[in-house]
Amino acid sequence: MTLILRQACVTDIPSIYRGEQDYIRCWEPDHEDAWRLQLERHLTRWVENFDRLTVAIHEEQFAGYSLWMPEQGYAQLCTINVSRGCRRNGIGRALLNAYATTAKQSGFTHLGLSVRPDNPARFMYEQAGFVRVGTDSHGYLRFARLADS
Repeated sequence: MTLILRQACVTDIPSIYRGEQDYIRCWEPDHEDAWRLQLERHLTRWVENFDRLTVAIHEEQFAGYSLWMPEQGYAQLCTINVSRGCRRNGIGRALLNAYATTAKQSGFTHLGLSVRPDNPARFMYEQAGFVRVGTDSHGYLRFARLADS
């Protein structure tokens, strides 16, 4: 398997947009209209955080991405997505590891993320050492881990 992880660039935005749209349509279809109304905010967030936006290229094709941001002393994983045809190949795990590594290199000692209770990615987070620490106001499970774990 040829997998390349790299920092995102502006030409990745359409693929990231499609990945986020696919997630919304699959997992939160009732929120698609609200998500679209916030599109400019999402685009701004992606572009302003290119240094924390990692892209996965598998067999020379766009395969996924992850974005993390500083939040209340944590390096918070905002989004992680692997394209449907590329799943179950270790790409999600590689993106998760890249997030942990870059967050640690940026001086963060604690990692955090939230996930829907019915999203199977939560098992990957648990296998990677993330521990459930609560539930947020939207019903998402909150997980945390030390950056050097």
